[in-house]
Amino acid sequence: MKVLTSTLLAVLALSSGECTSNQKTHEFMQTTNFNIPERQGEAPEIGQVPPQLQFSDKSPRDIYKIFHDWMFSTFPKVRKEPTRISVSTSIAMWLDENEDVGHTDAFMPPSGGREFTHLHLDGSIHTVVGTEVEDEIITKKWGVRHMYYDRGVKEVLIYAPRNEEELKIIKTVVIKSYEYATGKLFIGE
Repeated sequence: MKVLTSTLLAVLALSSGECTSNQKTHEFMQTTNFNIPERQGEAPEIGQVPPQLQFSDKSPRDIYKIFHDWMFSTFPKVRKEPTRISVSTSIAMWLDENEDVGHTDAFMPPSGGREFTHLHLDGSIHTVVGTEVEDEIITKKWGVRHMYYDRGVKEVLIYAPRNEEELKIIKTVVIKSYEYATGKLFIGE
């Protein structure tokens, strides 16, 4: 596994001609190679009151297990923790406290925490990503903004993957969340 710092990423981007010197590195990071296909089918039924969970089109158990195992074995300096904001059956991805953060708004409430994504038993996730990635998710119908988004809960509910193809797409969202939280480009598994 390799993780590149924002500075090295900027140098690589500039040398390859992919961005100009006046672009901010984090803007480059958030838009590079993130274009997902439109989600097929109807949107699943989701709760209209907290906690915001998914009630239909849940992940099959084998897909959930693959997703869970991948989330908690793939990223450096990330550990599995009980969620601080969702139902007790949800599991959080927690960035180590000794790691620098890429964006101070990359973490879920309560303040001071390091939870940037959590997995629900239905297979859906809440995650925090940059605005451009968030807009792509919403436009392509992979999720919805948190019901309290306008009150400062900068999270997106990503619908549960129904098959391995959808799981591949949702993994890219989790990678973008990790990159947003750390300010580092994640390269490979």
